Amino acid sequence: MAGLRLGLSLLAVALVCGATAQRPASPPRMVGAPVTIDNAENDEGLQQALRFAMEKYNEASNDLYSSRVVRVISAKKQIVAGVKYIMEVEIARTTCEKPAADPQNCAFPDSPQLSQHTVCKFVVYVVPWLGKTELLQRECK
Repeated sequence: MAGLRLGLSLLAVALVCGATAQRPASPPRMVGAPVTIDNAENDEGLQQALRFAMEKYNEASNDLYSSRVVRVISAKKQIVAGVKYIMEVEIARTTCEKPAADPQNCAFPDSPQLSQHTVCKFVVYVVPWLGKTELLQRECK
């Protein structure tokens, strides 16, 4: 009887150790959780969402000049019933008066007095199979 208990105890310890050894080093990602986009310049979906956000920003802005993205500070993508892009970007005023056909081709002013830099957080929701794109959040400081 004692031998059986010892055998069962050793088996239990072996199972616990084996289960512990099988755990991944980092916690598993939750399905549907936002995922960091490491290479923002090469993510076509993000770039389209960013162009859309900047178009809406320029439409709503009272500035005489169009603004465009200087750099992407951070970007995430979340798969929901579509794709939600969460972006923090630095934007600046350009030399092109509104409405500029393509603000991406507009230069930034040389003069520091005319250069206005702002950091914005945009959240864009895209449902490609419905042709739907919506700006959910625009927060600029």
